[in-house]
Amino acid sequence: MARPARQEPLWRTIAKSLESRILARDLAPGDKLPTEQRLCDQFDTNRYTVRRALSHLQARGLVESTQGRGSFVRKPTMQYRIGRRTRFSDLLQPQAADLETRLLTLEQRPATPDVGAALGVKAGTPAIFIERMGYAHEQPISISTHWFVSARLPGFRKHYTATQSITQTLAACGVPDYTRARTRISSRLPSAAEAELLGLPRHIPLLVTRSWNVDSLERPLEYGEARIASDRIELLIEAESSSSIA
Repeated sequence: MARPARQEPLWRTIAKSLESRILARDLAPGDKLPTEQRLCDQFDTNRYTVRRALSHLQARGLVESTQGRGSFVRKPTMQYRIGRRTRFSDLLQPQAADLETRLLTLEQRPATPDVGAALGVKAGTPAIFIERMGYAHEQPISISTHWFVSARLPGFRKHYTATQSITQTLAACGVPDYTRARTRISSRLPSAAEAELLGLPRHIPLLVTRSWNVDSLERPLEYGEARIASDRIELLIEAESSSSIA
């Protein structure tokens, strides 16, 4: 006598239902999923079962959940390539047509000991400090800071205000090209302020890159730090070609 087919757990049925809507684009990237209560009513079950279904989808990378905001269809992760010429806009523009940077701070500050060492000047030397937010797919993806020695780049503020581009500003200040000398990568959990700026749950880590850029004569030009939402960007390290090493 044949055994009756084992009934599928209800949480898996809920997960499959939501996944099919995501794959059919009925729920598009960035869309909010039905509330837990609505799913409970739809499937005549309890919150524990619904949460297990949502956890399954989150583990598969299909949704992301934030306490107090609900669950959303996860937007695709973009690749940020780190090589000799690492440019925010040039690298991400092909992956996000709506890429945008927004200025938070542009001012002169005394270089801290770490910044001074990176730029080859004494601590306290007047330096240009920039803090910016990066956006793609209408959501924040990074917070970055950039330091330059003020005396080396006269007119920086004026040119940046006009162009809103670091690369164009450096060219206007007499630095037509620059390259990445070194990048150090680490990770940590975001502070409350960082999580708020990025719209990031406190349990999702930041990717932190510290970078040293030099001009065409290999002189220190820029020291920077980027704090990147790890659920939206993945870092790709590019090896130098043999021709560039020779």
